[in-house]
Amino acid sequence: MDQPLIEPVQSSEQLEFDDPISPNMLKRLRIVVVLLALVAVAYRACSTIVSEGSTAIVVRLGNPTRVLPDAGLYFTLPWPIEEVITLDMRRRTFETQHTEMLTKDKKNVVLVSFVIWSVSDPLKFFQSIGDIETADEKLNGLVTNAKIGVLGKYDLTALASTDTTLLKTKEIEAELLAQTTTLASEQYGIAIQHIGFSRLSLPKENIRAVFQQMRAERKKFAVEFRAKGDEQASLIRANTDTEVAEIEAKMTQEVATITGESEAQAAKIYAEAHSKDPNLYRFIRSLDTLEEVIGPKSTLILRTDAAPFDVLVEE
Repeated sequence: MDQPLIEPVQSSEQLEFDDPISPNMLKRLRIVVVLLALVAVAYRACSTIVSEGSTAIVVRLGNPTRVLPDAGLYFTLPWPIEEVITLDMRRRTFETQHTEMLTKDKKNVVLVSFVIWSVSDPLKFFQSIGDIETADEKLNGLVTNAKIGVLGKYDLTALASTDTTLLKTKEIEAELLAQTTTLASEQYGIAIQHIGFSRLSLPKENIRAVFQQMRAERKKFAVEFRAKGDEQASLIRANTDTEVAEIEAKMTQEVATITGESEAQAAKIYAEAHSKDPNLYRFIRSLDTLEEVIGPKSTLILRTDAAPFDVLVEE
């Protein structure tokens, strides 16, 4: 079969889709991509971000030039012209090393302290110390020297004692803080907020002496307590004796009153009996006399016709 004389014409859309990219357009695209990459690299090299709680120092050719104190985005010259050193401005804590030191009463102690500090002057801190790790070593030496001087003014009882009135740890901590704050700020750009004691230990040769001292303090307290107990006991006994004397005096008075009333009533009865029957009265009085004179072991030889024994003889 013969081919058709007229071939079908392709649409314009199909012609544009199949048409390859021109060399000029491809070259322009490559230039744009390279420029964007260079811009990104330049932006990354010339910018720095300071996070919250941090401060950055810009060092130009080895010399610090400016401080970036606030959090945000900053532009600098690219490395190696300028370098950005970031410092953590938040509070930090570290413990001093185990170092023996001498108290006023010549006792060796090992006092481990903790220090809470932060960077107060970033530029001075960078110039004098350089980094955070080196700062701990500087502060350890500073606080240790201060402890050696301060503890030499106090006895061991100021650090360890059963008597709370002798303990002066708060006073010692305050004195250590006062001696180190100004020096740390002026020399290192560091602000020390607090110095405290985390652990106290004693060399073996001092443990026996400390225990003996604690026993002596306990004995002293025991003597004081016994003395207070004896004093209170004496006071209680004195009060009791006073109350007993008052009760006895009151009883004696009541007995005397009752006795007087009884004797008066008896005398009245005797008088009435004498008036009614004198012989009966004399008889009763004779019996009373015999009861008072003759005891259970008495031996008397008397005439029976004499009064008052005549009542013993039947008439």
